[in-house]
Order: sequence, then structure tokens, then C-alpha cells
Amino acid sequence: MILGFDEDAFKKSVGVVFAVLLLVGFVPIIGDLIRLVPTMKEIALGAVVVAMFTSIADTTEGIKFALVTGMIAAVLFNLVYIPAQFVLGGLLSATGGTEGAAGMAMMAGFGALTNLVGLVFFSPVGYTIGGVIGAYLNED
Repeated sequence: MILGFDEDAFKKSVGVVFAVLLLVGFVPIIGDLIRLVPTMKEIALGAVVVAMFTSIADTTEGIKFALVTGMIAAVLFNLVYIPAQFVLGGLLSATGGTEGAAGMAMMAGFGALTNLVGLVFFSPVGYTIGGVIGAYLNED
């Protein structure tokens, strides 16, 4: 049991959310489409992990499960994504050879830091709503 949840469901949920965040973060067209609606991916992911990996029908427990698993995955994602953007930016500036390319590459790295704003303010709201939806879907 992890935080009172089934260990297998907890690990699967964190893994699924992390994998989807990587896909959204590193595949530009998918990320652009999903960013059209703020918190949409968090709502969907929260609902999916509660509905698919648990039998939680209580909204409070659904919120807790979606929020904890989602935020753990989101923090892990940002620990990978932000440094990766700086590294990729550095590689692009090294191969670009112009000052403009270097500046744009570093801006991409600093732009990744804006993920922290979403992590603190938007992600918890989305995972909370997703947890409610997932618990509702589990009600029979």
C-alpha cells in the first residue's frame, strides 16, 4: 500500500501519466493541440487513472488518487523536461553558429521553466477535476 492505495495501481498510474506527459512535452504538434484547453490533459489523465486502475467511487478518494499520482508524475516530468530543453537549446545553438540561434535556443530552455507555473497553479486543478470524473465513472 502506498498512501493507502493499491501499490500496483499507484505505480501504473504514475507511469501512464509520466509517459503521456513525455509524449505531450516532446512531440510539438500533440503538445500544441492539447495546450488549446488549459488543464485538459490533467483532467483527462486524472479521470483515466482513477477509472481504469482503481475501483474508487468516492470522490474524495478519487481526487486524492488522481492528485497524488498526477503530481508525482508531473514533478518527475519537469525534472526531465526542463534540463532537456536547456541541453537541446545548447546543442541547437552550437550547430546553428549564429547569435540569433543561440538566443532562440536559450529562450526555449527558459520557456520550459514556465512549466513550473502550470505545475503549481493549473495541474492540481485539472487532476482534482479528473479525480472527481474518474470516481463518478466508477460508480455503478
